[in-house]
Amino acid sequence: MKGTEPAERPERPTLVILAAGRSTRFGRAKQLEPVGPGGASLLEYAIHDALRAGFGRFVLVVRESRRHEFDARLAPLRRAGVALSFACQRLAHADLVPLPPPGRVRPWGTGFAVLAAAAALPRRGPFAVCNADDFYGRAAYESLARSLAAPPPGVRAFTVSYPLAGTLSAFGGVSRGLCEMKPDGTLLRMTEGLDLRLEREATRTGSGAEATAAVGRSAVTGTTTAGTSIRVDADSQACMGLWGFFPEILPLLAERFRAFLAACPGADDEFYLSEAVSHLAAAGRARCGLLPSGKGWMGLTFPGDRAGAAASLRQLTTAGAYPADLRTSPVHPEPAPRAQAPPVHPLQAPRRGVAIAPGRINLIGEHLDYNGLSVLPMALERNIRLEFEVLRQPAVELTGDADHGPFAFRLDRPIEPAPQGHWSNYVRAAAKGLLDHDVELKRGIGGKVAGTVPVAEGLSSSSALVVASALALLHANGKHVEVLELAALLARAERFVGLQGGGMDQAASLCGAKGHALRIDFGPLRVTPVPVPEGWRWVVASSLARAKKAGSAREPYNERRAQCAEALERLGRASWLEVVQADEVEFASIVAGGRRSLPPTLWRRFRHVATEGRRVIEAEAALRREDMAAFGSLMNASHASLRDDFGVSTAALDEIVEVARDAGAAGARLTGAGFGGCAIALCRESRAEGVMGALREHFYAPRGGVGEAALFVAAASGGATVTC
Repeated sequence: MKGTEPAERPERPTLVILAAGRSTRFGRAKQLEPVGPGGASLLEYAIHDALRAGFGRFVLVVRESRRHEFDARLAPLRRAGVALSFACQRLAHADLVPLPPPGRVRPWGTGFAVLAAAAALPRRGPFAVCNADDFYGRAAYESLARSLAAPPPGVRAFTVSYPLAGTLSAFGGVSRGLCEMKPDGTLLRMTEGLDLRLEREATRTGSGAEATAAVGRSAVTGTTTAGTSIRVDADSQACMGLWGFFPEILPLLAERFRAFLAACPGADDEFYLSEAVSHLAAAGRARCGLLPSGKGWMGLTFPGDRAGAAASLRQLTTAGAYPADLRTSPVHPEPAPRAQAPPVHPLQAPRRGVAIAPGRINLIGEHLDYNGLSVLPMALERNIRLEFEVLRQPAVELTGDADHGPFAFRLDRPIEPAPQGHWSNYVRAAAKGLLDHDVELKRGIGGKVAGTVPVAEGLSSSSALVVASALALLHANGKHVEVLELAALLARAERFVGLQGGGMDQAASLCGAKGHALRIDFGPLRVTPVPVPEGWRWVVASSLARAKKAGSAREPYNERRAQCAEALERLGRASWLEVVQADEVEFASIVAGGRRSLPPTLWRRFRHVATEGRRVIEAEAALRREDMAAFGSLMNASHASLRDDFGVSTAALDEIVEVARDAGAAGARLTGAGFGGCAIALCRESRAEGVMGALREHFYAPRGGVGEAALFVAAASGGATVTC
């Protein structure tokens, strides 16, 4: 990557969860209080909702004495690949409070808790802040994520607000940030209100609509932090501790905290985040946007609040908003566009159909999906096509071309594998995966498989066959599986052939978007389309050596997966995300530690995954800003790493890469698992023919020439479909 400027990373926001409070009024530690039907805490609902809204990392601010409790409770999330770390809020802070004042016992407050998390935050990218004992609702996190991704000019902070009346407790006074808004929708000022209660005179005197109207006209009374009495409208907006920020807020908060200390606060005075942001907004140093939310908040302040929150969560669960047991159910992201038609009754299912599933090229991010790291492929216009008729009996009877003869198997008997390398194993994998997922398959399919995606060339023809087979079987039986759920189950199912692969290929085939690459994230599975700039061209060139992942390449592929897992375990890291998303200083330290402690082979495998993971992040940024030179440089570095550290390139692939670069490609690399297959080269449209001409002359002519299937320009395609 020499000669390029560091790329700005498009960070998914981090969520900082404040969980260090003392729960004085609740009477016991409330941050892990079981509230949901399955025993989940509001903290776990926050993580669930934020993941679905696109947040990528989580930092929990806790008291040091309770860290082990949080660590044990949230261990299943970390094992599932959720990037979760801890920051301890102490009375002392090396930079801000070297020694706490005598007699100080109370924590410094929410503003200081955010500063305690600063060292755990990525240096670039936005972050949000929430309270562990509050429930905000998925819509609030989605609104915040959208605003952080595209903030109005000059706005560098946000807070989600709620009507004050809906945030009060029937069991005592509460503290809220009382918001006043400018005409442009930004914060004018925020006052921290204490002991807020509905005014006693404004009681319910009627029923139904009359009672609601009476409350709407009510006022709320309380005091400010200075002890001044206040009275505000019950329908005014209140900040409930859900914030969004950009990194430049941190030095401003530190400056305000030093001013707070200089004022010699009392033993119980707190540095409130709401008051700090209000001061910065009033001074014109940090414009803060308000994101009003009509409803959805609930929280735990007093023991009596728990029953109402539990009842609300039961209602949401019954309505299908959450799984019955949040703690043991996977987090499912927002459904992507359907690859299947809406479900119909089996007796109404059409008798014939065509399932088409595209192959893919991976632009960058090789051998990362099975390590839980993001990848950046795109679906191809070349595909696998399964023309089928619906059979009344539960059987599959298919044939292919001259190299792929007919086969048959039953769906009402245990599905056994065919001999290793036989093409029917991919169809069997799809059927077994659906059956194992409790999809009832009473009807089978018969027909013919053809395709334009080259077989065993590293372009995912095998996964395209799995996808097409699954779609045909679902269609024949009038069944539907949400597309990301289907992608995940097919990734597991394809391991039936013996290859311990990841989930990139199935997701790329199902979720392809015309004109777009796809950033695919795992744990949970998420797919984000990224536009491919006009004028960029991807030349695909076969090395003329087949990469049979279910054959000769299976053992070395599986060996590398095991080596990656061993390297991570030896270094004591919870996940690869923890490594890849570390800041530059910590990343350099991790890599240096790996070099010192790992055997040479494991060290090289570790270095590839760690650096390739960061290259994907930088490549997405280059793609979005249409920086071909930077993207090409990252491709070149990726190929060198795959060749030297991961050992999956070949002499032919290396030669293709060299010829393409010499002919004017901005970058080139092998694509797919390696061990043969294809390489891709990135160039401008005006140079594509020159690159292809150079490859024909210098690589293919000495080998007897080339056909269209071995050398072509790829275009980003839409995802898999099934039609009548």
